[in-house]
Amino acid sequence: MNNTQFSATDLTSFFRRRMKYLIIPPVLVTILCIVGAKIIPKQYESTTTIWVQPDETLNPLISYQMALQTAPPDRLATFMEIIESRETIEAVIDSVKLNRGVAQGAAFDDLVEDVRHNITSSRKGADSFTISYMDTDPVRAQRVVACLARTFIQTRINGEALRNAQTVEFFEQKLKDYQTKFEATQQDLVGLLRTRERPAGNAELNVHLEDLDQQVQRADEKSRIDQDALVKLALFPDKFHTPKGKQAIEDLRRTDLPFANELRGACQQYEELSSRYTPLYPDVQKAEGEILAVLRKMRTAVETEQAGVSAQIGELRSSRQRTIGEMMNYSVDQQEDVGNKSNYNMYQKLYEDMKTKLEQAKITRDLGKKAEASFIILDPSRIASRPSKPNKALIIGGGAMFGIILGIAVALIAEFMDTRMRTLQDLEIYNLPVVALLPEITTGR
Repeated sequence: MNNTQFSATDLTSFFRRRMKYLIIPPVLVTILCIVGAKIIPKQYESTTTIWVQPDETLNPLISYQMALQTAPPDRLATFMEIIESRETIEAVIDSVKLNRGVAQGAAFDDLVEDVRHNITSSRKGADSFTISYMDTDPVRAQRVVACLARTFIQTRINGEALRNAQTVEFFEQKLKDYQTKFEATQQDLVGLLRTRERPAGNAELNVHLEDLDQQVQRADEKSRIDQDALVKLALFPDKFHTPKGKQAIEDLRRTDLPFANELRGACQQYEELSSRYTPLYPDVQKAEGEILAVLRKMRTAVETEQAGVSAQIGELRSSRQRTIGEMMNYSVDQQEDVGNKSNYNMYQKLYEDMKTKLEQAKITRDLGKKAEASFIILDPSRIASRPSKPNKALIIGGGAMFGIILGIAVALIAEFMDTRMRTLQDLEIYNLPVVALLPEITTGR
């Protein structure tokens, strides 16, 4: 039987014969890894963690009970898409000035891809996530992460604000439609009731209803004027020097709104100073500030007035509906027009429901203006004090291990490729007879 087991002597002989293969590759690879670890540019990583509080406001597009049972929307569902979007990366590049010396075109596209490649984001839980960025400059890495966090928060807030504004606009339009239909059916029903025979002593209901109609009309006109003024007042102070802003001030000075006289005096003083001095002159700046202060007071007064007018309109409409209900109760006509009454009740309910939804949408919109407070940066980005890459210990240790494995592999290959006979066991493998044995002669010096 052939003996294919290796003895300690065989292993010793093997290591002695292949020593250069077992030493040279590990040494060379380790030296190369040491040099590579020195040459590879240092990479610094900056990280931030953001906690996003869930949106607890109810969705006005669905019923109240359904809104209570529905889970709030996941505000982190698209955070990866926002952070890695081209618009976000271009905003970061422009903010941090990464595009210096880079022209638009293929070079800029490569820069965008490089920045995207260096961004790492991960979701740490149901309501938090991290953003990391790797760069050769630790300060630049920190600035990029901070800019990414700001851009994500602002993008998310802008998206929610746009959605809330569109929701309010939708409900306002639907409310106008239902109001128009409701008032039309109301007028038809009132006209029908006025033509019917009524018990004596109830003619004052007609007079009261006409008085309420006039009051509602006046209040609606006042509300329209206030709303138009609020739209113009919302332009300031940003649009003060624009043609649109100047026209808005001119229109506001001609009204009888609160503080209109004070606004006219401040504008007259500003015009006199502007005709003699430049806009940067201190007195001109002071006069401009006085105008803006009057506009702020006017806006506060008009908002308060508008709230009172809106409440008054609501009370007048409720009183008008009660009066119509009394007229319907006093009707002695047995052939009541069921169709007109049914339409009136239907549009009244739709109108009231839409008013409630509009108020919910406005509350959601107003809360959304403070949504930035729901994005909390738990771990602000910091300037890294030591590089994250390259990991010298890993590179050198891994290189040494690879060199040892490579040396052993080369030594084994060399051993198996060597066909020389050195021992009796080598002859037994090939079943060859032993003719004679020559003793090993050692000479001493």
